[in-house]
Amino acid sequence: MAAPPAADAASGKQRTPQRVQQVLEYLQSHPMTITSLPMQYDADSTVPLPDCIAGLQPADVLPTSSSSSSSTGREHMARVIAGLLYVACGGLDAAHNLVTPLCWGSWTPYAGKPVASSPAAAEAAFVHALIHRQEGQCIGEFGSGFSNANYWYRAAGQHPINAALLKEARKLAAGNAAAEAHVAKHGSSWVPSKFVGLCCEVAERRDPQLLKFCEGVMAAEMRLLLDYCYQQL
Repeated sequence: MAAPPAADAASGKQRTPQRVQQVLEYLQSHPMTITSLPMQYDADSTVPLPDCIAGLQPADVLPTSSSSSSSTGREHMARVIAGLLYVACGGLDAAHNLVTPLCWGSWTPYAGKPVASSPAAAEAAFVHALIHRQEGQCIGEFGSGFSNANYWYRAAGQHPINAALLKEARKLAAGNAAAEAHVAKHGSSWVPSKFVGLCCEVAERRDPQLLKFCEGVMAAEMRLLLDYCYQQL
């Protein structure tokens, strides 16, 4: 499954920053998949990362074009975008440290003080869910990664990208009876917890057709969220 295309952010009006393009090109041959990656919960993670993402800072993901967004909004959304890219490349702790202050109301030893009323709180919670879904079966701060992912999806709420994600999932499931049965369980609205449950199931039995479907949904989810975040800048 190909990685999401560069979000020439918001309908081509902003040029994709070079570091972002490098990450997206890397993901073309190293797409997200179902994993159970242990997290360190440390401010200085020692997990080796691909060169394209190593050392990425929020400022690296900001386009140079003018914007009507507030400086605070841009700063917070840049943290979310950087966090999303880190997740896609396996940098769960780096992503966690970026988004936690925007969506968690308490101080943490790895991410520091919380940021009250962040304009990017919902998107930060969304990325937080992806982090723990990639943590998978590993036991973290509050149980398994899969269980914690469901908490953060609830915190993100009914996000605007969910309707488009359901449409993408239906397309990806076409011709795959098991995937079609899964999508039917969502009804008329995408239910993230149902997809987390499927990922948990596939992590245990590695059904190749369902794994392919899950990877496609994960790529679509990342692309849609990346595009949405750039549209807010």
